[in-house]
Amino acid sequence: MAFFKKEHKELAKKPRNYLQKKYMESEANLIRASATGSDKNIKKIMKEHGKYEYALLYQNTPQFRKKLKRK
Repeated sequence: MAFFKKEHKELAKKPRNYLQKKYMESEANLIRASATGSDKNIKKIMKEHGKYEYALLYQNTPQFRKKLKRK
């Protein structure tokens, strides 16, 4: 089983500043959702937040950098 899903790898192709912006937006949404206490809403936003987090992490891996050099 791979650690990074295809979805994360595809998302990692986007510019880093875009991913960081979306990550910070989802972080703010997560804080707001946690204040309401809605488990369903928190779970939904956490899933989105995780996508951006994993995409940013994948950009730091040697595998991603190798793919960039090939292009």
